[in-house]
Amino acid sequence: MINSRANARITGVLFILGTVPPIVGGLLWGPLVSSPDYLSTMAANSGQVLSLALFDLLFLGLACASIGISLYPVLKRHGEALALGAMGFRLIEGALQIVGAVILVALLAVSQEFVKAGSPTDSVFQSAGAAIKTVRDWAANGSAVFPWCAGAFIYYTVFYRTRLIPRWLSVWGLLGLTLFLASAFAAMFGLIDLFSPPQMILSLPILVQELVLAVWLIVKGYKE
Repeated sequence: MINSRANARITGVLFILGTVPPIVGGLLWGPLVSSPDYLSTMAANSGQVLSLALFDLLFLGLACASIGISLYPVLKRHGEALALGAMGFRLIEGALQIVGAVILVALLAVSQEFVKAGSPTDSVFQSAGAAIKTVRDWAANGSAVFPWCAGAFIYYTVFYRTRLIPRWLSVWGLLGLTLFLASAFAAMFGLIDLFSPPQMILSLPILVQELVLAVWLIVKGYKE
């Protein structure tokens, strides 16, 4: 059995890996996929698109799923059903992010065939690309949000109740999740644009909170 102090450090590192690299990858390479001329842009920057897919696979997929596994032994002491729920939701989130990474590679393949065909207008490549891109947006940036929020809601509730971390940090997490979930619903139903400034502003509190939580776990650990 891994001890609580080591577990806290591992979990803290996983929170950082699941937050910082995806943000960096999104800022560096995300515009290639969101560009109006994304088929031509992706084909011309295939290495960068593959890097984005790899970041999504390793950090949004595997690292985020590992957070649920790492938290399980800590949460289990305060309720096995809740621990299983938190782990299960984060594993679902990780699986959806991995699917999103695979779909991104498929979209890259379509973009390359589109360029090879001479970039024809109103072609089957554009229809296929639009369909694949929509599925990816819903898998990685839409449907994956909900299991993440559900899992995080469970462990922040347990943290608040047990004081494993300071209550102000748990409350911050719960409020940040609420804002993030509201932004995800708004984006999915067309009230705001995906990755628009309003969505980024509403997402910022939980992103900062998880980094603060990560540092707290690495430095302070759980309160015994």
